[in-house]
Amino acid sequence: MKKIPLIFIFLISFNCFAQLSKTHYIPPLTSNPGVAPQDHYIYISTPSPSNVNFKIIPIGGTPILGTVSKNSPFPPFLIGLGDDSQLFIKRENTGKVQNKGYIIESDGLIYTNIRTNSGNFAQAGGLVAKGISGLGKRFRAGAMLNPTNIEGLLNFFSILATENNTKVTISNIPNGTVLANGNTFTGPEIIYLNKNESYTLGINGSTGSNLIGALIESDKNVVVNSGSFGGTNDPANVNGRDVGFDQIVGADKIGTEYIFIKGQGSLVTERVLLIADEPNTEIYLNGSTTPTQIIQAGQYITFNRNDFIDGSMHVKSSKKVFAYQSIGVTESSANQNLFFVPPLNCSTPKIVDNIPQINLIGSRNYDGTVNIVTEIEANVLINENQIGVVPIPIVGNPNFVYFSVTGLTGNVAIKSSKQVYVSYYGTNNFATYGGYYSGFDIKPELSIDNSTSTSGDCIPNVILKTEPDSDYTYQWLNNGVDI
Repeated sequence: MKKIPLIFIFLISFNCFAQLSKTHYIPPLTSNPGVAPQDHYIYISTPSPSNVNFKIIPIGGTPILGTVSKNSPFPPFLIGLGDDSQLFIKRENTGKVQNKGYIIESDGLIYTNIRTNSGNFAQAGGLVAKGISGLGKRFRAGAMLNPTNIEGLLNFFSILATENNTKVTISNIPNGTVLANGNTFTGPEIIYLNKNESYTLGINGSTGSNLIGALIESDKNVVVNSGSFGGTNDPANVNGRDVGFDQIVGADKIGTEYIFIKGQGSLVTERVLLIADEPNTEIYLNGSTTPTQIIQAGQYITFNRNDFIDGSMHVKSSKKVFAYQSIGVTESSANQNLFFVPPLNCSTPKIVDNIPQINLIGSRNYDGTVNIVTEIEANVLINENQIGVVPIPIVGNPNFVYFSVTGLTGNVAIKSSKQVYVSYYGTNNFATYGGYYSGFDIKPELSIDNSTSTSGDCIPNVILKTEPDSDYTYQWLNNGVDI
């Protein structure tokens, strides 16, 4: 039996989460026929200068092998076309246990990103996988508001189990809600999933219902995607709809302080969505000492473009909240996107290396933008060059500033001398996609090297290694003392 030293157990038990990981889980998605998906892809990148071997594993299928390095990007992997691929489930087939989605496993640390064109190129969407940080047992779903009864809108969440006999309970959806498959929610709903099985629940916007704040609880780790495939935050425009979804993290990894950077959209499309997970959660905006509102568990509050100051919004809460953001790039409400937002966290990495082909979904070209939040006086580089943009202070937290850089193409690497939070988006006419590549803790994924020892598998006969490379540094501790 292999013995694991105490120091190893101590290090891997940190409550951290990262998007740079050796394992990524991709639960399936669903869609509405009015904004049907077209070509959709998996993008994989790494900061490693050496080749990293990986496997794209279609659940229930044959693995696809690949190699990627920092200077040799992996070409985007075409998943398929339409609403019935390995990634997508038809709307009428939601509410059933499925064997769809992907697991990506690699020898080194990688980023994994899903992107899709849809709606005859009038919409686009994507998610950035959260790696092992995506594992959790308590989640709150988020989506666009879908405030009016508009045909062609659909909000959803999908759940992927990582262990056999996983009990999942879905609640905080009003009884009597008509689901996308035609059934009626009479919850709480309890389902059982085995390893790699998934379950997707959707609600049509034409019914006037929503699932924001829906509670997903499990007795073993699951991974959750949430958002809108056909959604809007505009109550007045029946033609204004888009696609926005992301992979989220559990309640153990959300926070109480957030910074949001505005896109270029309209009053109604630029939205911040906060969902309380505990009762009597006070929300403070832009440094105010008076709560804007107090919300209860499962309730939500939204802010619009007018609540940003100089392009940013600072939020503090008395208890942890789930945070989502919708952005646009034009004044049209046909241009919207939604992604999950990380809290401020001093353990956040200083590097994003790299966002692959920031301006492309397949062969279709978009305009690439990054928003960067970092500490004051940080030295920030893009592709090893000085950023060349004046930092803008964050009202509400004077320790932070932000940069916004547009017109980006190709692979984009960002480095800061201090903690950095990086979101990206691409836009083409009415279509927008994006998400956060940084803002989450990076957890050292360790490996044991005993190739130099013939004396057994315990310290001091083995070498413990951290990933990924010299740009990331860790200090080994023994009972709080540097070693």
